[in-house]
Amino acid sequence: MNNAQAFIHVRPAGGGVAGAGLGKSLLRVPLSKFAGLIGHSSSRVSRRINQDTYSMSLVRNSVFSREPLLNMSVFDGHGVAASNVSSKLAHNLHNWLGQEEPRGSLDSHILFRLLRRYRDLFGGSYWQSLYADREKYYDRFIRHCNTKQEQVLFDQSNQGTRMLFDHSGNLIDKNSLLNEQQRLKIINTFLQFDLEQCCGVNPEQASLDLSSWSDKFPGGSTASSIMLSRFDPLGSTIPASLSNDQTYFVSPTGLLKLIVTQVGDSKILICDSNGVAHSLSRPHHPDQNREHQRLHTQNSQLISRDSFGEERFLNNFANTRSFGDVIGKRDGISAEPDIYSYLIGNTSQLPHSEKAKLQFGGDECFIVMVTDGVSDWLSDQELVDLITSTVNLRGLKHATPQFVADEVIKFIVSVADRHADNATCLVLRLSNWGNWPTYDRTGASREQKLLNAI
Repeated sequence: MNNAQAFIHVRPAGGGVAGAGLGKSLLRVPLSKFAGLIGHSSSRVSRRINQDTYSMSLVRNSVFSREPLLNMSVFDGHGVAASNVSSKLAHNLHNWLGQEEPRGSLDSHILFRLLRRYRDLFGGSYWQSLYADREKYYDRFIRHCNTKQEQVLFDQSNQGTRMLFDHSGNLIDKNSLLNEQQRLKIINTFLQFDLEQCCGVNPEQASLDLSSWSDKFPGGSTASSIMLSRFDPLGSTIPASLSNDQTYFVSPTGLLKLIVTQVGDSKILICDSNGVAHSLSRPHHPDQNREHQRLHTQNSQLISRDSFGEERFLNNFANTRSFGDVIGKRDGISAEPDIYSYLIGNTSQLPHSEKAKLQFGGDECFIVMVTDGVSDWLSDQELVDLITSTVNLRGLKHATPQFVADEVIKFIVSVADRHADNATCLVLRLSNWGNWPTYDRTGASREQKLLNAI
């Protein structure tokens, strides 16, 4: 985890009026110690060292909101000195997202200059093609971003309506939760952080020798993140009286805007009010059609299979997107994130007829984030059921998000073999925590895995 401690100011019972500012009635609580809200646990399992890291922080940037955003991330390091890359990400990526840009400087040209640096430094057909088509890239992924849940996770025929209304008749476009400036800020920050922090290229550097540079800056890491903020259906400015309110995600009374960024294959799941698991992103594996198309590898020899039958990119990489991994940059290993946006949370302000239009029906129970050391051993539904059944068995008072995160890792340690990867689990409580059905869909399969391990 990042050593820079993140704190939240919360109001104790009877401590005054919510949203009245940061007064004496507020308690300063570290996020990592807020066991009733966030759970976090990690283990090296069968590996010599733990290369997984994670971070929990409050990001403040006027590009996103006047309010602080809750940011949670997991990073799965790999390769030689991988922990250096994942540690850099855990310590600093959220700070870079929080950096304010000079007024008027955040436009397409800032990204185009960065793409030109990638082309000049790493060469290769991928970056040359990307820079040549930079206008089309900007239009597709930033100005008119197509990485929406309806367009990426589902077929075009399963999109449903994009509009819904609140009790006051305000129109909500659930597909337009991020504007051009916000998408540009995320993509530009990820690419710049990768180049300067993970690959060690200074801003004035004009060239590099890839063979020696990859020895100097080895290793890489995945990065999966969420950013949670209050949703304003009118898109108006948050009142000054609420701009310091850091408790909106502790006991949310309305809808929340959830931004998900994905680089690599760590999992981010949400549990709906029926206890059903939903994946919030897609992995960047060599066998994914979208990655084949991005890398133009349909007829190339860049993808092969290892001794376990799994596809590898450049005979080495399980993921086609990551931070670091200098040796693969020339051929398209990139930190370009997929960006997803969702409306979730308390539906008390929505008419009943509108709730079904939300992606997951509203009143979701929790979000869980895991590295592949967990997802290799548990399916999405098994992971969610392990959490819900633990709470059902132990009770809400005892089975906090911290308790269930620890239980997930204990389960992985119990069933994993001697080749198992590091395992990390983060759990974020949402407004409907504990109100799922008591039915355990996958109890028998989890029990069988424990028996097989014995």
